[in-house]
Amino acid sequence: MTDSIFNKQRTKLFAANVTAFALIFLLLGGIILQLLNQSAYRETDLMLKNISINSHMVQLEIERYQQGDPFFNSQIPPRQADSLPEGDRFNTQVILWSASGEVLNKETIGGRFNQIEEIKLDTTHLDTIQNIDLAQADQGTSLYFRSITKKATNQGEVAYVQVLQNTNQINSSLGTFQTILILCMIVFWLGSIGVSYYLSKLNMRPILASWRRQREFVENASHELRTPLTIIQNSLEHLFTKPNHTIIEESESIAQALSETRRLTGLTSDLLTLARSDSSQDTLAKQALQTKGFIAELTKPFQEMATIDQKEFLIDNHADMSVLVDPKKLHQVLVILLDNALKYTSKHDQIIVTSISTNKEWVIHVKNTGPSISDEDKKRIFDRFYREDQARSKETGGYGLGLAIAKQLIEQHKGQLTVSDHLPMGVDFKIQLPIK
Repeated sequence: MTDSIFNKQRTKLFAANVTAFALIFLLLGGIILQLLNQSAYRETDLMLKNISINSHMVQLEIERYQQGDPFFNSQIPPRQADSLPEGDRFNTQVILWSASGEVLNKETIGGRFNQIEEIKLDTTHLDTIQNIDLAQADQGTSLYFRSITKKATNQGEVAYVQVLQNTNQINSSLGTFQTILILCMIVFWLGSIGVSYYLSKLNMRPILASWRRQREFVENASHELRTPLTIIQNSLEHLFTKPNHTIIEESESIAQALSETRRLTGLTSDLLTLARSDSSQDTLAKQALQTKGFIAELTKPFQEMATIDQKEFLIDNHADMSVLVDPKKLHQVLVILLDNALKYTSKHDQIIVTSISTNKEWVIHVKNTGPSISDEDKKRIFDRFYREDQARSKETGGYGLGLAIAKQLIEQHKGQLTVSDHLPMGVDFKIQLPIK
């Protein structure tokens, strides 16, 4: 992946994150403003919807007009459902209209009539709450009302009754809140730009790491495949230079080609195992396994090989239980570890296999008293194609894939494979498999 492709992809992720944050903030702001508008006018609208021509407030205004006394105070007991609290009456105004659209109660309204004289009778939206905005030219301000108009019957000259509820205070509060909300949205959106940039880099890290790992894998695999193929090619070409020779005479070249073919087969098999693990195509065939018998049976051939090589093979097989694992995959892991222990130890060294159980785990140790591994090598020993000693690995026929495969197989079991020092000298590979 070139830098230009990497930067282009990161720019796309950055733009997508910024856009997503912007849409989220806009949607959130819109929902908050909508809910606030509904809740702010809820009580006002509820009062206007519940008011009727027969309510105490409306009847009192009609009586004041009919009596010609703006200070007339009726003793009609107010109904609990349609009366207003005293604090609300200051912001509420009742207008009585004639059938011709003339305001009848100008005297009762008094000085406030100058503020609302521009209001005209609208009979097309009866019993519907309306917004009314009145500009005050002399003061450079506006008055805002929520209004409802109802038709009056049997009220003499009064044909319509309009109730106004002043909402200047509500509108002012909503305007202030809206300004604060917009500023907060802008500030947080600007902050989200930095977060988006960080997230775009964070999202690209595993992609870049995977690409580098894949490139490394391809390069290393190509290198490892090239060597046996070259040897096989040279051996076969050598046979063509001596067509009259017998098989016995050229047995060395044939044996060499066969040996490299076997190594090539093993390498391709390992590469296929890793590729399947990477693509999650390699599934586990789990079944109940008796730990004590499994360890005893698996270590028998390695014990015999250790005896032939004059090495001491010790088994401490204590775990005796049933676990749910894939026996073939676990067998492959232990074969890799035991094969390495035999390869990298000398005469009279010890190879120790320990199998114990805890409340949650089955723990297997494969230890040896051979050469220790440096701390730097411990960090990379499970990497693909990594070999601590290149020259020695060639002698033992290793490609540096065994431990990488072993670690992947154990991780597929939700377990852990780690390496540490076996004191006073040697290496300890530890497998931890969950019982459940």
